[in-house]
Amino acid sequence: MPRLLAVAGASGALGRHVVATALDRGWRVRAITRDPARLTAPWRDRADVEVVVADGRDRAAVAAALAGVDALCSSAGASVAPAPGHGWRGYGAVDVPVNRALIDGARAAGVGRVVYVSVLHAPAMRRLAYVAAHERVVAHLRASGLAHAVLRPTGFFSALASYLDLARRGAIPEIGDGLARSNPIADEDLAEVVLDAVADADPALEVAAGGPEVLTRRELAEAAFAALGRPVRIRHVPAGPLPAALALARPFHPRLAQFMRFAVAISTRDLIAPPRGRRRLIDALAARAAGAAAVTHAPRRGA
Repeated sequence: MPRLLAVAGASGALGRHVVATALDRGWRVRAITRDPARLTAPWRDRADVEVVVADGRDRAAVAAALAGVDALCSSAGASVAPAPGHGWRGYGAVDVPVNRALIDGARAAGVGRVVYVSVLHAPAMRRLAYVAAHERVVAHLRASGLAHAVLRPTGFFSALASYLDLARRGAIPEIGDGLARSNPIADEDLAEVVLDAVADADPALEVAAGGPEVLTRRELAEAAFAALGRPVRIRHVPAGPLPAALALARPFHPRLAQFMRFAVAISTRDLIAPPRGRRRLIDALAARAAGAAAVTHAPRRGA
């Protein structure tokens, strides 16, 4: 019988691709999600996929979800960009307890390998809440004694899809001078890196992963306008005054304040990882833009 891979965060942008890639490679998959309504992937009803609803904060539910599992991949945690309905608690209050419970449950269940998706960052970013939460999980994983892999990707294409929404509204804000560089990676390509790490024999593997193109922040914005066939409109936002504004927001929406600090950091620093993907951002944005246009212009039922 094929081996069993548990995927925590299976309903997320990356998790659904991890499940699909695992199935392509012959794994059986236990897809763990807190919200089954978001699990709309085409593999959901396959015989080799078991969907398990479990809140990562419920250790008993996590233990049951990991029983009999050979390997675990976790990309579970708070959504990087705050959005309506996605919660307001800070990253440390979500990512850390959920993933600690998964790691402890994996150790108790005798899971052979754990792959955790962290984040690529510069040393100066370690105090940022988003980065610090991921690194607390990494520290717990290292101390667990489990064979493991830590992946450190640059930005995902799915996160950059928000540029399309901003471009449709008229302008994309640019924090700083727009010249900081990065090489974001497609979610599908990162899923391949995840499965490679699952199969790797290194008991303490670390992999930084980026896409094939190094682009400035301004070029990322320009790609969104190009995908929509619209003229480029950039709205400059000076980085200097932002910390004071974020301090005011922190008591009311901790995650929004933490995200904005992270956004300032990645907008003003180079974050480049070894290229492990092959897909181009402009193609992904164009496909997403075309898909949205097709839905918008689809005939209504009964027309």
